[in-house]
Amino acid sequence: MLDMLLLKLKYLLYYYKSKSLKKKCKVKYSKEKIDFIDKISNQNFSNKWFLNNFEIFNYFLPENKNEKFNYLEIGCFEGLSSFYVLSQFKFVNAYFLDIWDEPNKNSKSLTDDFNKVEKLFDENLSKFNFTKIKDDSVISMRKLLRKNMNFDFIYVDGSHNGEDILSDAIEAFKILKKGGLIFFDDFLQYELNRKIQSYVGIEKFLELYSNDLQIVFFQNNLVVKKI
Repeated sequence: MLDMLLLKLKYLLYYYKSKSLKKKCKVKYSKEKIDFIDKISNQNFSNKWFLNNFEIFNYFLPENKNEKFNYLEIGCFEGLSSFYVLSQFKFVNAYFLDIWDEPNKNSKSLTDDFNKVEKLFDENLSKFNFTKIKDDSVISMRKLLRKNMNFDFIYVDGSHNGEDILSDAIEAFKILKKGGLIFFDDFLQYELNRKIQSYVGIEKFLELYSNDLQIVFFQNNLVVKKI
């Protein structure tokens, strides 16, 4: 955990500025959060982890709900954050990418079908139009690059292993528009049995692209802007 402390010290100014912004966002978007919780009351979500990010996530999305923009989400699980984006922005061009090969960790039975989470994702988003990609994230983003696809906002919430998040970050940056944002989830999270922590991968990413990005938020979530 010493390396995490050193990382916070390295980006201390960003850390404390972001802490202040987070407090303001909790106040600013409190009603929107209550409204969204009410909206999903009839949806089938076994967890609501995304709500921990709701205020700051909302802050960085377009203020104009009628704005057209390209959105990519890496790691969708049951589609809670996906549902939020699609329900708020009717003109969004959304791509949702996941491998959906893990069982629901909240399930009472270890024999549950591995496809249960994906089925919940499909059911929760059944009334919306979007592009669903079921494949490895790096392979998929390289395919999008070859198709000259680029995005205004990319939400990275897939594997939190340091190697994986570094790979995802690099490929995401390639298909990010100039001025676009990448939002990383839980990058300061520490997991005892994780070989390489997510923040180790993120630190390498920040070093590699130091001349090409601007840090705009640095707490448990990281948001960077392509310059």
